[in-house]
Amino acid sequence: MSTITKKGQVTIPKPFRETLHIKEGDSLVFEMKDDMLILKKKERKSILSLGGIAKGRKVGFGDEREFAKKVVAKMIAKEGLKGG
Repeated sequence: MSTITKKGQVTIPKPFRETLHIKEGDSLVFEMKDDMLILKKKERKSILSLGGIAKGRKVGFGDEREFAKKVVAKMIAKEGLKGG
């Protein structure tokens, strides 16, 4: 059980945080289903997960910054830029 503060904040009990590996700074997604509030951990995308994007391309040191800008632009276009 948890109580909502006047700022709308709720403390997630430690057993739930541990089970879901939720830590300070993680993003959470809220969904409604009927009369239930569903809380999910939003997985962070690692730069390592982008490895397949450049597969088969020759990317020189001088091209890395431009390539990174294009990758980020595609991610923003796909997912949208969300403030936190």
